[in-house]
Amino acid sequence: STVAWMWHANGGTTSANTDGSGATIASTIQANQTAGFSIVQWTGTGSAGTIAHGLSKAPEWIIMKNLETATDWPVYHHKNTSAPETEKLTFNTTAATVDDNTTWNDTAPTSTVFSVGTGSGTNENTDTYIAYCWHSVDGFSKFGKYVGNSNNDGSFIWLGFKPSFVLIKSTSTQYWMIQDSARWKFNPTDKPLFPSSTDAESGLGAQNIDLVSNGFKCRGTGATQNSSSHTYIYMAFAEHPFVGDGTNPTTAR
Repeated sequence: STVAWMWHANGGTTSANTDGSGATIASTIQANQTAGFSIVQWTGTGSAGTIAHGLSKAPEWIIMKNLETATDWPVYHHKNTSAPETEKLTFNTTAATVDDNTTWNDTAPTSTVFSVGTGSGTNENTDTYIAYCWHSVDGFSKFGKYVGNSNNDGSFIWLGFKPSFVLIKSTSTQYWMIQDSARWKFNPTDKPLFPSSTDAESGLGAQNIDLVSNGFKCRGTGATQNSSSHTYIYMAFAEHPFVGDGTNPTTAR
């Protein structure tokens, strides 16, 4: 069996970035501002610069990939540390967050652009890159953090909606974990998937969470989602979104 999660980004425009500081890097953007999601492609310059993202607010989560060389997938999350623009996580590994000024150029995203440094994961000269950018939308998505307690009566994370999809990562060394309502129809969820691993889904009670009407609650003691005093970042999307413009619904399927 296979599983996929899809986000709808409509429209395509080519934008020569004239905002922000430093060198500007032209980008091709597909953006759904209603859903707070955009796809951005550019060619690296080898020099630090800024890239337009097409959203109406600063991205809170960015996943990036060099399409031409075998490098890690850098991840920005606005709650990763007290200075997330100076740090990076990697989507394809279990690594802890690390200080790295070559990824985001130690510069936080703005409502118009995100910044890149000179690293091979973000801006190697002549290489092609893609980035997936999100910000929270009330009733549809949320990107935040919480602290674990190593208890089956674990942390409750308020979202303001019932999630259909939750992705969690400890800021320390640990797997990324996905739980969702499509593969497991009742609580606690018991089919974790690990994007940073080739492992198949399996029933692991220590990784369980409840997906409830206004958020999610940790029900296991596993290190992927509830180790005592560990900080976790997450992305979550609603099962029945409360937003949409009719022609471009924000439902994640």
